[in-house]
Amino acid sequence: APNLWVNALEASGEPGVDDDANGYVDDVNGFDFTDVPEILGSGDFKDRDPDPSDDVGHGTWVAGAACAAGNNEIGVAGVAFRSRIMPLRAGFRPRSGFALGFLAEDDAAAAIVYAVDNGARVLNLSFGDVVHAPILDDAVRYALDRGAIVVAAAGNEGNSQPFYPAGVSGVLAVGASDRDGRRASFSTFGPAVTL
Repeated sequence: APNLWVNALEASGEPGVDDDANGYVDDVNGFDFTDVPEILGSGDFKDRDPDPSDDVGHGTWVAGAACAAGNNEIGVAGVAFRSRIMPLRAGFRPRSGFALGFLAEDDAAAAIVYAVDNGARVLNLSFGDVVHAPILDDAVRYALDRGAIVVAAAGNEGNSQPFYPAGVSGVLAVGASDRDGRRASFSTFGPAVTL
């Protein structure tokens, strides 16, 4: 919590007003880009709103591993515990069919553009698919062209098939390792994996 990004103009502004004129009202600590009313889900998934709370839990876990506050004798410390995290939600838990969650490509692309436009320098994309989505390519290229570092999950398919957006040129694609530092059996591997 102490490492959450704060949009100062919105935090000190008027409720219900886009105080920083970035196109998003009351985006004090990020934004929820999920708007997929045609798929049956649970929780908040129908409309975009300024509450980026994570209904699935995966993004929160990854954010904690990245930058949970350190030196406070509480829980664990993230690997970059002096960094700020800008929580952006682009996915939700459908009622059936997906174990971890579902992300619509346009929602994820909007979150990537928002992050870069609001000063994020490192983007973590711990999601993906074997299907190549041009709208995500465009958003990732937008981030890379503006100097952001984009890190993405290489995939948990256990094969060498590229996983996207990790497979986009210029993205740091990260696979999984086991406790001995070897490639985990489920991790995607091959020339598209950077680390």
